[in-house]
Amino acid sequence: MSAVSSPHPRILDEILQLHAIDTHEHTHPPELVAQKGPLITDILEGSYLFWIAKPPEKKDDYLSLVNRIREVMGSAFFKACSLAIKDLYGVNIDPPSVKNLKEASERIREAYKDPNWVKNVFRDKALIDKVIWDPHWEILGEPFDRSLFKPVLRIDPFLVGYSRDVKDHDGNTPYTFEERLNIKVEKFDDYLALIDKVMEEARKRKCVSVKCASAYERSINFDFVEERCARQVFDKGFGRGEALKAVEAKLFGDFVLNYILERVREMNVPVQFHTGLARVEGSNPINLVNIIRRYSDVDFILFHGGYPWIREFAILGFSFPNVYLDLCWLPIISPSACKTLLKELIELGLSGKITWGGDCWVAEGSYGSLKLFKLILSEVLSDLVESGYLNREEAVEIASKALRENAMKIFKLDHE
Repeated sequence: MSAVSSPHPRILDEILQLHAIDTHEHTHPPELVAQKGPLITDILEGSYLFWIAKPPEKKDDYLSLVNRIREVMGSAFFKACSLAIKDLYGVNIDPPSVKNLKEASERIREAYKDPNWVKNVFRDKALIDKVIWDPHWEILGEPFDRSLFKPVLRIDPFLVGYSRDVKDHDGNTPYTFEERLNIKVEKFDDYLALIDKVMEEARKRKCVSVKCASAYERSINFDFVEERCARQVFDKGFGRGEALKAVEAKLFGDFVLNYILERVREMNVPVQFHTGLARVEGSNPINLVNIIRRYSDVDFILFHGGYPWIREFAILGFSFPNVYLDLCWLPIISPSACKTLLKELIELGLSGKITWGGDCWVAEGSYGSLKLFKLILSEVLSDLVESGYLNREEAVEIASKALRENAMKIFKLDHE
């Protein structure tokens, strides 16, 4: 990937040196990655390549891996990861070859022998000061590096708690919390008490946000539902073990989401919502207007640029004071869409609402995502300076807001 060409090279240089707050990651604990004996295949997997490419049957089959990468030639997932591999390991894997992929694997495996490698990538290499962390595989899991990671509470399992047999899209169930929190759910009131206890546990754990990724399994259109309706659904699904209709499951999830947002209001933390690129028929960010209006005193952080609905995403930030716009994941989905959206957000006067996150499982993916976003920022801002729309100081200030200052404010990190 070529460097950004600009008549204002100082903008690129300054932006590359800016520190960042990473607003969304699923970073796996380094000891778990190290146990795998990680190869380049593991890093590509943790950077989303195998969402669009078929993985090789054996992760050390580099010839097959080369062919799989070539099948999705031009993928931003691969481009961003290759930036990281070149910077962090000194190996250029773009274009891929058996030789350079094997060499990258050798250096990756060696690096992960250092238990501080992941932290060094975030802090020293990427200049990321804090990471807002969503360990969806173990909600409220321990331990983790509190000096770097700030946890969020993933609430998806609670929306499907009308049966012990139902799990969310990540395979989670709220009933894993019963033993940990010493509460037994036998009726609907117990279920609400379980939610309350988990929310209190999140407060004690100093979770900085609540996260909803239910767009992968249902529409993000949440209506107001009376408690008696949710209670009836629970009694049918949990109490009598009857199969529910889709409309009944939605009623239950809608009530629980509203119930949790009442607690979020009390916790005084923002709520993050996955929008776009999930269930296509229900993940347009416009679907959230109901609850954004209803909870006007709760801060909503919308994810992923709402891709492909980037203008719907933008207009929500323009129309509602309590909506913030996170471009996490978008740079490595489509750099061109990110450029278009970023320029329009600046023109709409929303530079104080923009944040960025990597949304990867490995530190290399996060590094590559940030490097690509900084290049995009530099290109967009350089064009605006060249046209006379902004001056250089304004451009760098906007970049600093998007990379760090806005997130510091939204997540109240300056209060620590």
